[in-house]
Amino acid sequence: MKILEFFKDKQKRANLCIWVLAALIGGVVIWGCNRGTNPLHMNVSDGIQQIDLDTIYLEASGVEVNFSDVILSDHNETRKLIVSTQRGKVTTELTDRLIKQLDFDFLKKTQSVSYTGTGYFVVDLDNLTAANIIEDKDKKTVTIRIGHAYLQAIEIDPNDIIIDEVKEGLLARGDIELTVADYNAIENDLRTRLEAKFDTVANGQRADDLAIRMVKEVYEPIVKAIDRRYDVIVEFKS
Repeated sequence: MKILEFFKDKQKRANLCIWVLAALIGGVVIWGCNRGTNPLHMNVSDGIQQIDLDTIYLEASGVEVNFSDVILSDHNETRKLIVSTQRGKVTTELTDRLIKQLDFDFLKKTQSVSYTGTGYFVVDLDNLTAANIIEDKDKKTVTIRIGHAYLQAIEIDPNDIIIDEVKEGLLARGDIELTVADYNAIENDLRTRLEAKFDTVANGQRADDLAIRMVKEVYEPIVKAIDRRYDVIVEFKS
């Protein structure tokens, strides 16, 4: 009788172990399903660090971007950045004397000619070289050194040339007759005076201030496209 009870207790203990083992296996299976179908989980580094949505940094990739190479990539293209425009008007008075040696109003006739022109101040970006582009990896800056802005061209609109009526003297009548040489001399004189009107210290300083801002606006997007952590500094060559 005792032997029979012993075997019954042993069978109960075996059944209990089976149920506990089945419960453990079921728990493991449920945990594995929640973790995903792939039971093998690995942390893999591809050497890519996301800086922001537009920029990634490759760790130990062996690839190093040179800012000057990118900025100077179109070095064969002539680039003159117009940083400032000025408009001005100059007037000259033509005089025709009946007797060249006598300066009396009744012996001469006069006529005014006015030119309105536009002066363009530019910065030469095609003169940039690698030596003018300095990268500071510690401060995360790219410094671009440029030349000062200068008056590059004067444009005269033919529609803005004003020729007044001839003012006749008592004895000096009719139009003022001009030769081709006279017209050329008048135009050269007015251009020279327009240049002097535009090319002043104040206008040059204003053009320089605009040059700093506008060159930064040109190249900052290029630098930021390479690495958004970098800032652009524009200064004049010493």
